Amino acid sequence: MKNLFHWVEIRTRDLEKAKKFYESLFDWKITGEENKNYWLIDPGGEPRGGMWQFPENKPLGVVVYVQVDSLEDTLEKVKKLGGKVVLRPIGERYAAFADPEGNIIGIWTPEKK
Repeated sequence: MKNLFHWVEIRTRDLEKAKKFYESLFDWKITGEENKNYWLIDPGGEPRGGMWQFPENKPLGVVVYVQVDSLEDTLEKVKKLGGKVVLRPIGERYAAFADPEGNIIGIWTPEKK
């Protein structure tokens, strides 16, 4: 199957508060080091997302990542369809775009072997 949801990131201002909330709500296991601003979410079996402590000047929200075969091909298609690239590829594995209404979606490609 192609173009499956792969990862989700929850942006928060307070990691400890968000951790308590989501662990209590969904029984997720959330792990991270106190001095790091990115913690992993394990809904049962393996990490499937992360919580990211975002600075005050950045918008909060949830970003989903879709697995694609090619970041560049997908970003070109985004532009042709009226979307906007908001994060150029990072390390050839991650990028993000906004759809024509401004929703942010991340894209991810597996590491090439």
